Amino acid sequence: MFGEDHVQKFKNIPLSNSTVSRRIKNMSIDIEVTINERIKIGPFFSIHVDESTDASDLSLLLVIVRYLNVNELEGNLLLCYPLFKRSTGGDIYNAIQGYFCEIEMDWAKCCGDCTDGGKAMSGCYKVLCARFKIAAPHVTWSHCCIHRQSLAAKPLPDSLKEVFNQSVKVVNFIKANSTNLCVETWASYILRYFCTQK
Repeated sequence: MFGEDHVQKFKNIPLSNSTVSRRIKNMSIDIEVTINERIKIGPFFSIHVDESTDASDLSLLLVIVRYLNVNELEGNLLLCYPLFKRSTGGDIYNAIQGYFCEIEMDWAKCCGDCTDGGKAMSGCYKVLCARFKIAAPHVTWSHCCIHRQSLAAKPLPDSLKEVFNQSVKVVNFIKANSTNLCVETWASYILRYFCTQK
């Protein structure tokens, strides 16, 4: 397919098969360490906790942290953790607490947590918010603005509710299998992109 001069050029590239993967992992570790150091240096931080299920039915815990860095408020993904067994409030709290212990994070600096209105997150007993209150009594809880908007949209008029329901169906269809979007929308063009000639 390529001439000998191209083969020589590829042989002269000093990267092994695992070098790129290793460098990406090192960059990821560096970003994580930098974020954790900034949180520890800052006067306070808040977390936004969400648990969702991906297309393969794996439950993922996402923790987004907001903190003050040199007089500027920043937000970053702190934790993306698979929950293999269950996704109860206790399991979610234990995952977050385990990570906080691992990186030596102090709950005293946490000033707030934001979750959705799910039973595992915001109920009164044996759930995430209750456990946060035990670890850090000063923490204030807030309801996620996206979920608040969703709740506010419940009593819509029928004409708007129909549009809203169609939108939800489209988004869920695409989320369920991202190739559905390609198959349905660009079916006539797919053969052009996935075709290889010999």
